Amino acid sequence: MSLFRLVRQSAIRQPLFHRTFLTTRPLFHADTVVKSLKPELMTAMRAKDKPRLTVLRALLAEITNASKTDRPIDQDPALYSLLAKQIKASNAAVEEFVNAKREDLVEKERAQILILEGFLNQIEVVKEETVRQFAEEAVADSEGRVNVGAVIGKVMKKIGGKPVDKSMVGRVIEEVLIEKSS
Repeated sequence: MSLFRLVRQSAIRQPLFHRTFLTTRPLFHADTVVKSLKPELMTAMRAKDKPRLTVLRALLAEITNASKTDRPIDQDPALYSLLAKQIKASNAAVEEFVNAKREDLVEKERAQILILEGFLNQIEVVKEETVRQFAEEAVADSEGRVNVGAVIGKVMKKIGGKPVDKSMVGRVIEEVLIEKSS
């Protein structure tokens, strides 16, 4: 056998580059809800869970569309606002379906709302007590007449981009300002 054949056969049997896998860290580390959506999609596909599958596909489509803009959804605060927006839209759709007497679509939307709320509850948000503390500090720091917009700005700066229900922030700030004025 010629030397060329021996070299060629050994090259065929043993590739030049060996693929290695690191076993010291997990292949997929889901520390945020955003990263856990694709595995959830695969689980829903395997379980043939149609409502969950449609909700996850819609969420992933929104995330993909947002990734092409200047504000991609890659962290939980952005996902929190997206989920809140989706829930609000679904609630509006439920009202319209009730007015149109379409009970089949009402049940479908309510099932989607439950799934969205399940993802929303997985995201850790800033608690009302913390927001109240930040609001009281911001009101105490301001001198004279208190500007609501300035207080909201100070509170949101202290929150630092963490997921928070903005309607709750506004309500708490109004309560703190009413307490101060009385």
